[in-house]
Amino acid sequence: MPPVRAAPPYPRGFFVEDLSKTPSTPAFYNLETHKVESFSFRQSFEQYIEFAWDRERGRVFFSARRKPKELFRIYLKDWPDGEEKSVYENPIGAFRFLLSPDGRQIALQIQGPQAWPTIAVHTWEEPRTLALGQGHSPDWSPDGSRLLFLEIPGSLPSYLAEYRVETSSVTRALRESVMEAVYTADPDQIILKTAGQFKSCDMFQVWNRRTKKFKAFSPVDGLATKKSCPIQRDIGSFPGHQFFFFHESRSVSENDRPTLVVTDVWGGRLQSLSPDDWQPRASAVEETTLVLGEDPLYLTQADGAGGAIEIPKAGFIRLRR
Repeated sequence: MPPVRAAPPYPRGFFVEDLSKTPSTPAFYNLETHKVESFSFRQSFEQYIEFAWDRERGRVFFSARRKPKELFRIYLKDWPDGEEKSVYENPIGAFRFLLSPDGRQIALQIQGPQAWPTIAVHTWEEPRTLALGQGHSPDWSPDGSRLLFLEIPGSLPSYLAEYRVETSSVTRALRESVMEAVYTADPDQIILKTAGQFKSCDMFQVWNRRTKKFKAFSPVDGLATKKSCPIQRDIGSFPGHQFFFFHESRSVSENDRPTLVVTDVWGGRLQSLSPDDWQPRASAVEETTLVLGEDPLYLTQADGAGGAIEIPKAGFIRLRR
């Protein structure tokens, strides 16, 4: 039997905006104690965008700027009170980032002067930044060896592209244009929606790259005809890509208040959350943990077991001007 891997000596958790403070500040929510804990910074920052907790290695990555007219940068900070070290900056425009599972690379979605953002991969230890072209919606494979994104070759439509870390190369995965895509736990099986699927039945499919076949991902009562199709949008994955969530509406008239559907990797429906239970936002913070709402936030497991845990006076970290 393979050796049992010891748990990292760092707490389970994620970062929230502590709304009990004036002004509100970033804080750490400890999933072991179920408490919001203050988080100290050695430097002063006026604006934050997002945080990534690399628990395996005890490192915090976050994007912020010290003053309103300065550039946004990504900072690295050792847990719990290490010095904040800048590991990336971009003078072109605002950006979002997604840390790779091994903590070595950062996928960037940079909004510059062009109509569409640019996707790039930054290896922060070297440092080296590799631009991959116009696109959006990057998604790391669970092992961090591949990056999926939607490439925009000058103008819409978008196409499914994949970056391979080992070869630093990008290839287009499908001829047909694609509107959304995420990896499953098996990188050769991708949940997506092609333009053709969108027109015929606005539901997600699983594309098996080994067999070159498509199948419905999470149908409703086995229905998949144009007249009875629900509208499925905005798919997201839990870390590890064993569970997923997406928005679903039964009709166009209900599209502004969709249900949040949580599934397993085979599309089996684990729970459905009404708009009042999850809006304005939902985000997965661990392999099986989903965070919902805003002031208060709620924690729930992918399968809904144990009900919901309230986090009062807390919200998702967002840019405040």
